[in-house]
Amino acid sequence: MSSTTLPPGIPATHSDTERTLIKALERTNGEPRALALWNLAVFYHKKAGRSDLTIVILELIIKESNDPERSALAYLVLGHIAQTNDKWVTALEHYEHGLLLTSERSQTAYFLCNNAGYCLNALHNYDTGESFCRRAIGIDSKEPYAFTNLGISLCGQNDFKGAAWCWFEAIKVSPSQPHAAELLEQLLAKYPELKLQCPWMHDSRGPRTPRRMI
Repeated sequence: MSSTTLPPGIPATHSDTERTLIKALERTNGEPRALALWNLAVFYHKKAGRSDLTIVILELIIKESNDPERSALAYLVLGHIAQTNDKWVTALEHYEHGLLLTSERSQTAYFLCNNAGYCLNALHNYDTGESFCRRAIGIDSKEPYAFTNLGISLCGQNDFKGAAWCWFEAIKVSPSQPHAAELLEQLLAKYPELKLQCPWMHDSRGPRTPRRMI
């Protein structure tokens, strides 16, 4: 495969890594080419800081790929790039495309659902955001992110007790994640009566019966 088939602007750096990956693209097809394209996208995204080139490579991966899971992961990264630029609707569209391709129980599906919920919360569409967060928790209840985002969804719907439960659960799942703890602290400062309404917050084992949870 000739490097001229790559999008304009590539090569973009003087990196040995980029040169090696482009050479690999010139002499491979099929799965080796797909892996080289993926590694090139990772290089532009994480090493070169070129989200513009990351996007065009990911779009090429989706166009060429016969692997739905790889395409779903590409949509996840595309969504994350849009999300970091506060392009919530665009990000949501990418996540929804990815969910049409991936296995319902995969880790990719977890983050597609979780991130979709995050974007919907940012758009103040809390009830739909709640459904995506619950879907993510149904896939993996050992990750803190969907619990945190579900708490935001419930808080946006004035279910403060439910939000407190979610953030408390996120802290239990991953004590090193500060965001849920900050949100819970802010909520309790605003509504101190929740401390009496949620006695499980004083129990290190957490609540016995989840509030509005799946």
